[in-house]
Amino acid sequence: MTTQVRLFKDFMWWMLFVGFLGYCGKASAQVLPEYSAFPKTSIGVQLGTQGIGVQGTSAFGKVFNARIGFNTVPDITVQYNGRDLGLNRTSVYGIVDWQPLYGNANWLSRKWYLSAGISYYFNNTVYREGAGTTPNYYIYMSKLRPYIGTGLGNMRLSHSIGLRTDFGFFIPTSSATSTYDDKAQKVSSGLRGLLPGMNAAVTLYYRF
Repeated sequence: MTTQVRLFKDFMWWMLFVGFLGYCGKASAQVLPEYSAFPKTSIGVQLGTQGIGVQGTSAFGKVFNARIGFNTVPDITVQYNGRDLGLNRTSVYGIVDWQPLYGNANWLSRKWYLSAGISYYFNNTVYREGAGTTPNYYIYMSKLRPYIGTGLGNMRLSHSIGLRTDFGFFIPTSSATSTYDDKAQKVSSGLRGLLPGMNAAVTLYYRF
């Protein structure tokens, strides 16, 4: 409960920060909505490889957008090769988006953006049921992760409802560790080391 309260407080501070950026952005040069990949402000629900969560945004300047959010994968267990496989993941993040082709009239220029940011995982653990002489074990993955990505934004479904898509990676800053043998290598070596941080997500949001 203490962790959840602290998480909620941190999230509210981030929301206030984004609101401040939005206020500053209103004082900047006029932004033409039909050319922007970002709504002025929004709040939405995100679903993707990092779990389900909420996200708040605020555009500033002509070509920038600030986002903060919270994602979670509840402590779920599935069957994999006849044994239990569990994932427990909860994170908060802050991301800044940049629309490099703002002002061009074609559809891609009006929707495409690049992203960079950082996330912190309060939980980022894999559980695996043992077999034979192998005991049950846990794998603990990197908690602090910078983010790089891209996406398409401001796809309007109605006057107030919009859609955003993201694809990128929350990059680990430390190697995974395991409670048994070298099992952490399965989620930290080569391309597999990036897969736990992959972010492929869709956000449905209400624009203000």
